[in-house]
Amino acid sequence: MLSSLFLTVLLCLIVGNTIDTGNVCVVRAAGDLTVGKPGIAVSCLLTVACAAVVFYIDTKFGWQRLPPPWTYPNLLSLAGAAIFAAGALVNGACAIGTIGRLARGDLGYFATIVGGIAVASVMPRRAFAIEATPSVMPTGLTWLLIILAVTAVLMVLFRRHLRPSRLGSYAILGVVAAMVTNLQGDWTWLSLMQEIRAGSPIQYSALACVAAVLVGATLTAVSRRRFKLVRPDPKVMLREATGGGLMAAGAILIPGGNDSLLVYGVPSGSPNALAAYFVMFALMLAVLRIDPVFRRWAGWTGTKS
Repeated sequence: MLSSLFLTVLLCLIVGNTIDTGNVCVVRAAGDLTVGKPGIAVSCLLTVACAAVVFYIDTKFGWQRLPPPWTYPNLLSLAGAAIFAAGALVNGACAIGTIGRLARGDLGYFATIVGGIAVASVMPRRAFAIEATPSVMPTGLTWLLIILAVTAVLMVLFRRHLRPSRLGSYAILGVVAAMVTNLQGDWTWLSLMQEIRAGSPIQYSALACVAAVLVGATLTAVSRRRFKLVRPDPKVMLREATGGGLMAAGAILIPGGNDSLLVYGVPSGSPNALAAYFVMFALMLAVLRIDPVFRRWAGWTGTKS
C-alpha cells in the first residue's frame, strides 16, 4: 500500500514538472491558435496520443483498475462543457493552467480553488450522476490507431510551429498522467471536489497527488527561474473565484475537467469526453477570437501560464 502511494506521489511530481515545461492549458492553446500558432494545440494532441497508448496497454493486459469512462453525451454534459469553457475564460486559465499559475507564484489563483470548492459544496448531488452505458465499446486498438494517425498528420503539417525541445514534456505528461490515473483513479483537484461532494470519503492519497503535482511544478519553476511572487489583487481574485466556481460546476456536469478529459476520457475514446472537449475548445476559440478582453485575462501578452 505504502509502496503504491510512494510510486503514485513520485509520478505526480513528474506530472508537475511536465506541466511547467509543457503547457497543456486549453485556454492558452485556443488563444495561441487564434493568432496562428497551433503548436500548443497540436502538442496537447500528442499528450492524448501517449495517454491512449498507456490506456490501450492497460486494457489489453487487464491492468486497468478503473472501468473505461465510456458514456454518451447528453444535454447536461454538453451544457457542463460550455459552463466549464466560460469559467476557464473568466479565470484566465483552465484547471491545469491554474496549477501552472500557482506554481509560478501567482498566489491569487488560490481564489480559483476556493471558488470551485464553494460551488461544488452547493451543487445538487443529482447533477453528479451520468450513468455509464453498458454497451461494448469499439476495440481499443481501433481508437488508438485513429488518435496516432491524426496526431502524426498534424505534427507533420505544423512541424514548423512545434518546438522539439518541448515535445518530450508533452509525451511524458501523457504517459505518466495516464499511469497515475490507472493507479489512483480520479486525482485532479476538480475530480477530488466532485468525489467529496458526491458523498465519497476523502481520499488522502488523492490529496497527496494534488499536492505533489503542485510541488513538482513549483520546484521546476524555481529551478528554471520562472517563479515570481505576484501580489494578489482582490478584484482579480473575485474574477478568478467566479471562474473557479463555473469550472467546478461544469466539471461536475460533464463529469471531469479538461485535465481528466485530456489524459483519461479522450484517450479512452469516450463519446462524452470527445464531445465535451470539442465543445469546450470550440467555445474558447470563438470567444478568444472575438473578444480581446479574455485574451488579456489569459495573459497572452504577459506571463505565460
